[in-house]
Amino acid sequence: MDVLVPILCLAIVVFLALAALVVLTLNSGDKKESQSASNQSVNKRNTGWQSWVLFIGIALVLALWTIWGALFFLAVVWLMRQSPGPDSSFSVGDNEKKTARRVYTWLFWSPILTVPFFLSAILNAYDGSTNELVFAALMPLIIHTPMLLGLTSKSAFVYRHTQQGILLIALRAGMASLAVSMGRSPEDGLWVFLLGNGSLWLFGSIWGWNQIQRGECWWMKQRGETIVTVSAEPVESFAPEKHIARSREFIGLSKKDDAKKHALAAFRDGDREVRLDAVKILETLDEVEEF
Repeated sequence: MDVLVPILCLAIVVFLALAALVVLTLNSGDKKESQSASNQSVNKRNTGWQSWVLFIGIALVLALWTIWGALFFLAVVWLMRQSPGPDSSFSVGDNEKKTARRVYTWLFWSPILTVPFFLSAILNAYDGSTNELVFAALMPLIIHTPMLLGLTSKSAFVYRHTQQGILLIALRAGMASLAVSMGRSPEDGLWVFLLGNGSLWLFGSIWGWNQIQRGECWWMKQRGETIVTVSAEPVESFAPEKHIARSREFIGLSKKDDAKKHALAAFRDGDREVRLDAVKILETLDEVEEF
């Protein structure tokens, strides 16, 4: 009976969580804003209490097993539903990729600190109740708190990958909580911890690294957001018409220096029509004297 309760709760939660993901994805698709000239999408947040009904239902089911698990679930949902600020950039270059990659590098190496912390906390709560064991299993999350700084980033790409990292950490913590409370003693669930956490540790990091290598983000896709890839090509290698397009794109991203650079290149190499477009852009940037 001790084993059946957490397993039954987990099965119900997995089913409801999948339903919540489908609802959230459809909801974000319906609310997608028309994109600006820079192809940056603006994501409208649904803050009505109705959007929380399903998540609260899942939390109530979890509370039958452990109140700490229910509160942790709600906290993760709240963090995952946050959105970048209106002044955030949706462009992705080498700097954004390098910063986002650190999220998964941290997830890969963090067990060096979190696993000893986890074992120590479980030993101290060894004969405790389910709530005490789950609380002990969640305590190593303290080590991950510096990751929350990623939610202050002005890059939407870094912001969303930070949220993906939070989701992976939450899944690992949830698996650890299940492992220590599914039997008569914490070690009865050791196989769940090794198999579940081990898979999330290895494949979660690889999953994130591969997305960054391709300049993608799964959570941005779910939220209906478009990534603007910044080319590493030298400015001079573009055709004049492409310079005009890139200049306008950078204006939309509030990157004045990059916009001016492409407008000047278009003026130097373009025909009469392209030069007129370049003049208009430079007038917008108050840089007419540059040519």
